[in-house]
Amino acid sequence: MNKKTIITNTVLFVLIVGFIMGFGAIFGNENILIGVSTITAMLMLLERDLTSRPVGNTLKFIALNLFIGIGAFLAGFNVWLAIPIHFIVMFVVSYSLLFNLKNPLYLPFSLQYLFILASPVPLNLMPTRIAALVVGALAIMGIQMLANKNKITKSGDKKIQAICTSLIDKIDLLKKGEDHVKVDEKIVEDIAGLRSIIYDKREENYYLTEEGRLKLNISAALEKMNMLLDNLSKDEAQAVILEDVHQCLQLASEAVQDKNAVDKFDTYYSSMLAKYKEEHNHSLIVLRMLNNVDFLRSSLADIQDLSKKQTNVVKNLEQIPKKFQKMTISTAPSHTNSIKLSYAVRMAVGITLSGFIVDFFEIQEGRWMMFTVLSVIIPLYEQSRQKMRDRVFATITGAILVTGFFMLFQGDVMRSILIMTAGYLMNYIKVYRYSTILVTFSAIGAAALVTGTTEILTLNRILLVISGVVLALLINKFILPYKLDDANRDLQSMYEDTIHEMLKEVHDKVHRKGNDHGIKNLLLITTMIEDRLKLNNQENHSEEGITWLKHQRRIACTLYELYGWIVRNGITESNVEVVSSRLTLLMDRSANADVLSKTAHALDAHIHVMPRIEDRMVASMILDVTEEMKALKLMND
Repeated sequence: MNKKTIITNTVLFVLIVGFIMGFGAIFGNENILIGVSTITAMLMLLERDLTSRPVGNTLKFIALNLFIGIGAFLAGFNVWLAIPIHFIVMFVVSYSLLFNLKNPLYLPFSLQYLFILASPVPLNLMPTRIAALVVGALAIMGIQMLANKNKITKSGDKKIQAICTSLIDKIDLLKKGEDHVKVDEKIVEDIAGLRSIIYDKREENYYLTEEGRLKLNISAALEKMNMLLDNLSKDEAQAVILEDVHQCLQLASEAVQDKNAVDKFDTYYSSMLAKYKEEHNHSLIVLRMLNNVDFLRSSLADIQDLSKKQTNVVKNLEQIPKKFQKMTISTAPSHTNSIKLSYAVRMAVGITLSGFIVDFFEIQEGRWMMFTVLSVIIPLYEQSRQKMRDRVFATITGAILVTGFFMLFQGDVMRSILIMTAGYLMNYIKVYRYSTILVTFSAIGAAALVTGTTEILTLNRILLVISGVVLALLINKFILPYKLDDANRDLQSMYEDTIHEMLKEVHDKVHRKGNDHGIKNLLLITTMIEDRLKLNNQENHSEEGITWLKHQRRIACTLYELYGWIVRNGITESNVEVVSSRLTLLMDRSANADVLSKTAHALDAHIHVMPRIEDRMVASMILDVTEEMKALKLMND
């Protein structure tokens, strides 16, 4: 922890408290919890760029907030009426805000529903509550426009420079013969981060902006250069290119924001290319490295040529293919909605049951049971079990701490300072097990300030949390359980389907069709799938899973490289049928490892007799894909 972190967290805490207090001052204490859920949503959604459609997204948030507010108001009329309302509201919020490939956004809106249930208002105060909900939605988009307006430029440029710097470090380590695992991890992380930013900036969940399109090309070139570095041998012919690539990466890092550096990059690349042509270098790895350096150079030059008005231009001449359109539950493949459906049903049942128990038996402070259910029912079963244990531990620990401190300090002022301190410390503690201790301390402490006692509150809190955990345990176990194995199976199936679609796009491009936005979306999706698989399995890494991902990553990257090569250079008419037939074979999912092995041997032999270097480049990329697919088949046998 450094001085900058402390200052940042302190300022952030002051702003959060100021926003909540200001919200309460404007809309009344009965709506102050809407301010809490709003600031939570504002902070959570900062990781997503929602500025591509500001008006549409603002209207969506307003509609969602009003849906939640009106639903909670109607649920307060009758314990039996609340049953279908709880189920419908929680199902809609959970299903619509849980995503297959991105972090979920349901938490602040689910919290808001429970907050409103916990602080009902009469009909005459509903206009004020509705106004608070509308202002909350406007505030969410307001902070988006302030913080994320030019995110793809500001954050994207930093990511590209970071990737270039890491690749330079990797080359230095390769020359020394030292380990570069940590550098590789940083490169993969930054490429995924850059693509996540580009993914969020798409319009209609499909069309890339001009800046996004070019920065995706840059990420693809850098990713392929990283893979080629791993394959470079230590012979003199291939070792020489390390120095050239090192210099190109340095110029590329500077060219991100300096037009003069682009000119220097152009000059250096021209002289480098002339040198290799003069040497008659026939190493396919060297030639492909040169191809990707050229792809990087041209993409950087194109970005520098974009005016500010052109960066967010979207060329949506292509119609959105059906595979990229939103699908209904009945028509979507199982791997696109099973986790969403499982979680939404479990959450809806959990809140409905706990809400009924609380209302029917009129349990004082019973909403804590509902908050526990909300916290413990999470998409993956294995993670929810750990969270249950953490929740009980944190509640008991927090309850003991607040009881002890409140016995020592009797005055309201001192107790308020303790609660504020607990809230401030949450900025530094990110582990759920320990941050929940502070949440418990703050919750019991705040309630105790009103009632003047902590002992009964503490016991009630512990009992209600345990009850919520037991209820969540039963629901997670018996109602549409979704386990880590299910998630891995669905994500792997999605990856394989995406690769198949990439093959089809390349095949179409060979015949002068293809869909440029389509291939770019597919590359983005492969990265998002890989990121999600790694996140789900961070506590359970397997060598087989890592190897499987490596093969798939190489296939996706090479197919994108091949597509780009065809766009820039085309294919001679005499080779169209040959290339097309090879791609058709790769699209045949029934082809076994023996078939792919024979194809690879034949292709390798054919490469050596091809007179044109351009044709050899295309064949080498198809050979790479064939070899990787053969390795995957062998893993499955």
